[in-house]
Amino acid sequence: MQVSKSVIEKSREHADTFRSARPFKHAVIDHFFEGPFAERLLADFPVFNPELAKNEIYGGVWGKAVNTEIRRISPAYEEMYELMGSPQFLDLIGEISGIPGLLPDPKLYGGGTHENLHGQDLDPHVDFNYDEAQRLHRRLNLIVYLNKDWKSEWGGSLEIHSNPRKPAENQIRSFEPLFNRAVMFETNEHSWHGFPKIELPEAERHRSRKSISIYLYTRERPAEEIAPPHGTFYVNRPLDARFRDGYTLTGPDQKDLLFQIDRRDKWIEKYQRMELDLARELRHKNAYIVDLLARVRAPLTGFALQEGPSQGLYADGWAACHVRFTVRPPTSVTSVTIRGWRPAQAGNAPEITLAVDGKSVTAKPDAESFEVHLALDQPTTLPCAIAIDCEPRLVGYNDDRELAFILTEVRIDC
Repeated sequence: MQVSKSVIEKSREHADTFRSARPFKHAVIDHFFEGPFAERLLADFPVFNPELAKNEIYGGVWGKAVNTEIRRISPAYEEMYELMGSPQFLDLIGEISGIPGLLPDPKLYGGGTHENLHGQDLDPHVDFNYDEAQRLHRRLNLIVYLNKDWKSEWGGSLEIHSNPRKPAENQIRSFEPLFNRAVMFETNEHSWHGFPKIELPEAERHRSRKSISIYLYTRERPAEEIAPPHGTFYVNRPLDARFRDGYTLTGPDQKDLLFQIDRRDKWIEKYQRMELDLARELRHKNAYIVDLLARVRAPLTGFALQEGPSQGLYADGWAACHVRFTVRPPTSVTSVTIRGWRPAQAGNAPEITLAVDGKSVTAKPDAESFEVHLALDQPTTLPCAIAIDCEPRLVGYNDDRELAFILTEVRIDC
């Protein structure tokens, strides 16, 4: 295994550090890979590819390139890919993190090699939490940096935040992206992280901030950590400390402020589009559900067919408190009988009314299975409007629908 022997030997020490760290669980591990392997990864690091550097809010080429196809880069990266899916590697990371059953993402969605150029930054964010396609919970980020002789004043240090939404209270820890340094941290709803702008001197702008990102998953997750599936949430950085009462803006200051305002506005616009897309999707699904419910038919037996849609019937057999539908008989109808089932509930005895073309009968069944019979005064061959009312509704069911009973049969006698 290409992870250095020192990491393996000190795994328990790293585990203690990880589990006690604040503001959320993390560990910084230097000399993560065996030296020669780290050197190979750096030597084979792919050249910045503009096709892999599209900005998600501005579009066009930006200063961050992400390559998920690491197996195609070189034999060293092929080894890297095989390593991250190996049982030995996953067991080691599971031991350090305390998260059992870790799984890799074969497609490396969002992971792989990351390269950031001069001027690039990354606002504090929490990552997406669930892989819908594979039905896996995202649990752990492992980032290995490949930057030799990196100076802290150049920016680009990984920052973890307690809560960037409250700048006055936010606690930040910072780690320089040094060569062969790994930073491992849990992924949850408060694992905020990012990095400040990379500010390289003119003579150093041949450099870039290089790293390899590995994201690990599990099939299950502690119940208290589960949140609805979501994408990555970003928080814009607060204004620089120099913007205070009495400060005189310079030309560069104005340009910086306008850019920050524009970026914030772009994110607002993006989230507005997402809300519109979601509303459009919900409207489409609601229309589908309404149409589906209208297609539900009463469980008819005897000589009659339903005409038109139903009201108050569900596809799984349950019925609401008020059910309406119409039947057309081929010959004269003399009576209608309904049969069904309703679970007994203390102090919640039902009253069931069956009505056919205005004539009705009410029953108060004393058993869970019930039958209500209605004989018509005059046989009819006209379409019959049938109404079934049941009060009160059932209570205590973990179901958003109005439930009253299960309708098992509507018998039409001629």
